[in-house]
Amino acid sequence: MEDTIHGRMGKTYPSASLLKECLMPFASKTISPISLSSYIIINLVLAIIFLIIDSFLPLGVAGGVPYVLLVLVATGSRNRGVTIASAAIGTVFTVIGFSISPPGEEWWFALLNRSLAVFMIWMTAYFCLKEIHWANEILKRKELERAYELLKLESGFVQLNRDIAFETNMSQSVENAIAYSLKRICQGTGWPLGHFYLLGSDGSKLIPTKIWYSNDSQNFQKFIKITEETQFSEGTGLPGRVLLDGKAHWVTDVEKDPNFPRAAMEEEIGIRSGFAFPILIGLQTVGVMEFFSEKTVAPDKRLLEVMESIGTLLGRVLERYKADQEKKDYSDHLRKLYHKLDSIREEESKRMAREVHDGLGQVLTTLKIELSLLNKKLIEQNLDHIEENMEIIGGLIESTIQAVKKISLELRPPILDSLSLTEAIDWQGHLFQNRTGIQFTLSHPGETISLDPQRVTTLFRIFQECLTNIARHSEATKIHVDIIDQGHLLIMRVKDNGKGITPERIHDKTSLGILGMKERAQMWEGEVEIKGERNKGTEILIKLKY
Repeated sequence: MEDTIHGRMGKTYPSASLLKECLMPFASKTISPISLSSYIIINLVLAIIFLIIDSFLPLGVAGGVPYVLLVLVATGSRNRGVTIASAAIGTVFTVIGFSISPPGEEWWFALLNRSLAVFMIWMTAYFCLKEIHWANEILKRKELERAYELLKLESGFVQLNRDIAFETNMSQSVENAIAYSLKRICQGTGWPLGHFYLLGSDGSKLIPTKIWYSNDSQNFQKFIKITEETQFSEGTGLPGRVLLDGKAHWVTDVEKDPNFPRAAMEEEIGIRSGFAFPILIGLQTVGVMEFFSEKTVAPDKRLLEVMESIGTLLGRVLERYKADQEKKDYSDHLRKLYHKLDSIREEESKRMAREVHDGLGQVLTTLKIELSLLNKKLIEQNLDHIEENMEIIGGLIESTIQAVKKISLELRPPILDSLSLTEAIDWQGHLFQNRTGIQFTLSHPGETISLDPQRVTTLFRIFQECLTNIARHSEATKIHVDIIDQGHLLIMRVKDNGKGITPERIHDKTSLGILGMKERAQMWEGEVEIKGERNKGTEILIKLKY
């Protein structure tokens, strides 16, 4: 069950369970039935004693006055019922005493005496009941005030946990989450100084960080400087004690504490009391938060319990950030591997293009020349019937030479090594137009965009993949490319007027072309966005940082 309930305007009120918990210490102070019965027995014994004495005294000597003592004794019980019962007992025994006492004064005088005694008994009971009522009211008021203060404290702790849980989950970095937690704890508990120690990579020492909260950094400047220069191993100092057993610890007076080494480094460090608690991931302490005050503060067990729960909460936050960092590192590692593979692939393509062009191309050209010379000799020897076959062979060699040039060009367009990005995109676009008949247009800034060769190659390859998809799937008649330079961010927009890509195809995990484009862009912390509208074409937006 939650410890609070929500009211209007976002206010938080204690729940029934929390009220019961807070009032329990005060409820235990109620007088037990055994105590009440003891008061009744004492009064009965006193009443019998007074009755025995009364039986030996003549009428009118003592009367019923001693029975007032029963009411006064009953007042100590702070119970209305016991007081009234004692007054009734006194009245009964006063009447009995009147009947058994030996003769003395005139009977009417003795009766008047007894009546006045009964009157005194009940007047005393009345004032005693009033006193009990006032005393109970004062006691209840004090108990309610104490309960209210405790409720406010508990509600503050609950709100503190809630605020830290919400803000740390929304925070974008560990540093921001820890800094907020320090600030919120200091403000919520009234402690003026807070600091965070982080477990070192070797797992044996706590390393001081520069994450602090202070409401008066000038007064604590000396202590802050000492702390940022001090590391702690297990069992040493306040943080070391927390690291040793994974529990919260409190130091009432750092000057008198034998295990607070920072107090011995300077004559006056500006702090007096402190407490610290662990940041836990499972059972392992991964950090320690410590808080200090310039005043002497007695240990607060409840505060330490709350801080330990916050430590567990912050441990989950650190664990999540640690997992996110490991995921990011793994992604960066994969990105670097992909980048390396892509570079190797481009280099291999360049080498193969050169080998195909320089090796196979030259061989075919030489073969064509030799075939031409052979053809002339055959003509000279009047072997005209072979001329047609020679022309066919020559045509095949020429076709092979053109195919070799095309393969070499596609493996590594030489334009990438000599022209700018816009010139390379323009060349590829018009080449695509000549091959497919799809009209190509390009818009770009007038000045030359200074990109490194690797990014130029990445954008060119993505553009080639866009053209391949347009030719295969779009049924477009026009394609337009915009190149926009926003300073350290290059945007290339490829838009066609085809049938439009479907959302299913955009998110199809088996679409290697789309995945390839995205992976190439991610190598440079870029992204590829694809949008399609039925019968209105497809738009591909490539963003690349440089």
